Amino acid sequence: MFPIVTAYRSASLGESPLRLLSALCAAFAIVLTLAQPAGAQPAPGQPAATAKPPPLVPLEQAFLKAATALFESIPAAQGRTVIVIDPLVDGVTGIQSVATRNFDRRIAQLVAERYRHIEIAALTPENVARARYVFIGTFNTINNAGQPTGPRDAFWICFALVDKQSKTVHARSVARATLSDVDIAPASFFADTPVWGLDSATTAYIETCQRSKPGDPVSAAYLDQLPAAARIREATAAYEAGDARRALMLYREVQATEAGDQIRTLNGVYLSLTALGEKEAAATAFAQLVEGGLKLGRLGVLFLFQRGTTDFNEDARVSAQYPAWISEIAARAGAADTCLQVVGHASRTGGEPFNERLSLDRAQRIVMLLSERAPALGARLKPAGSGSREVLVGLPRDDASTALDRRVEFKPTSCA
Repeated sequence: MFPIVTAYRSASLGESPLRLLSALCAAFAIVLTLAQPAGAQPAPGQPAATAKPPPLVPLEQAFLKAATALFESIPAAQGRTVIVIDPLVDGVTGIQSVATRNFDRRIAQLVAERYRHIEIAALTPENVARARYVFIGTFNTINNAGQPTGPRDAFWICFALVDKQSKTVHARSVARATLSDVDIAPASFFADTPVWGLDSATTAYIETCQRSKPGDPVSAAYLDQLPAAARIREATAAYEAGDARRALMLYREVQATEAGDQIRTLNGVYLSLTALGEKEAAATAFAQLVEGGLKLGRLGVLFLFQRGTTDFNEDARVSAQYPAWISEIAARAGAADTCLQVVGHASRTGGEPFNERLSLDRAQRIVMLLSERAPALGARLKPAGSGSREVLVGLPRDDASTALDRRVEFKPTSCA
């Protein structure tokens, strides 16, 4: 089994067809969860509950507090210290957002202004080899009181320095900030990607930042793929700059390595081939994404819907590929010997009765489409609506930043 997530992307006229007209559309995410999460730790992106919620400060103040605490742990007497920044991500979804990209730039700027004994080097395979530390971080909305279902009323910043020599966490710092209008929408590449998922490398990145303490060992799932991560960053930059041919070359280079079997690598191959107009090769890449999700146990496929309806985006340049995608999903789900509860979700906008009804309607639409392509699967699909009770981002808005709040989850359940 595998999870599927559908979400929409923001766009403006003149940008790629994958992002065209999404400001007029709404979408949802479909996630298939294979098992209940283990352990009693807070969910990813949510700190542990405290008896008294910590005070909140403006975002810039929180950023400076967390960053300063980290860099102060590297004494000038240690000599010139090289650090590479592995791009920060959303602590729940693992995507890079406009906000996390801005944090990357601010960190480099802060070091240049205040810490002359520290060199921030670009994340390249060569610099990874010579760097002493890797800077990682997550940024996302939380409930400040630690209530899993409470409103998201704060931002949570988590920074960590990974010591490559000792393979441990050298330092870690966290801070909380008041909500502001900072742009947490997906960055360009992540807005275009056809598939969303948390692979082992991204999960290890998030857990190293959010669940570690100084001195803790760092997972090999993160450390071993650092050179690949560096090449993926270069390839992503090439794609976003419009150089699809160079991007494809770099993604293919990563794909040929043992550590290159990542969702973001396959996404990059697919997007590059699509941009180059190589339809057959792009179709093969999408099939590999599905296979990668099967191995991972977690796969997200992006669809666009008209706002407030169960209709797919009417622009054929956006939705023409959906029938093939749905057929592939139906084939994989149909081969599994289990029943699935299909649960729709909605963002925190509009009235809850409407959200519950719409989330159920969209779940039923997906059940219908899958059943049409795999009739034997239909009897094993059970639609349900959850409204906005289980949001991920949790902000009361309908835009690219809350796309994953409008999702449908596929959950294995008893056929009895």
